[in-house]
Amino acid sequence: MSFRRNLVKFAAVLSVFFTGISFINVPNQTQAVHAAEQSTTEKREAVAGLAKKQVGKRYVYGATGPSAFDCSGLAQYVYKKAAKKTLPRTTYGQVTKGKKVSLSHLKKGDLLFWGSASAPYHVGIYVGDGQYVHAATPSQGVRKQAISAYFYPSAAKRVLN
Repeated sequence: MSFRRNLVKFAAVLSVFFTGISFINVPNQTQAVHAAEQSTTEKREAVAGLAKKQVGKRYVYGATGPSAFDCSGLAQYVYKKAAKKTLPRTTYGQVTKGKKVSLSHLKKGDLLFWGSASAPYHVGIYVGDGQYVHAATPSQGVRKQAISAYFYPSAAKRVLN
């Protein structure tokens, strides 16, 4: 009888112990949201950083890296490698992704488009401080440039939310 009583007590103690551990391991919802925000910020930084590392590489129409790119191939390559995010191959497909953002509220990693908002002819990646990286032309290759009134984007999309 005493063995049975001790076994019941032992089971009760274990139950309380494991309940306490599971309660302690429940993540705080605010911490989980913050962690998600950090990972998005880290992805934006990774996209901007990898885009800048491509500066100087050749422009080849239809190329998707790693030694040569066209504009949409550069965006596709950088997003896949830096953020594990698959983008469509063309600017027409890429402009359909993400959320439209104001050109005055850009964040690193936002995609910039030139031409019409529904059928753009060019794409670049915003890297911060009013600058973007793009595969410009066959003679210029991949460049980092400042956004200017001379070549101002017509639309921007935020793919990393």
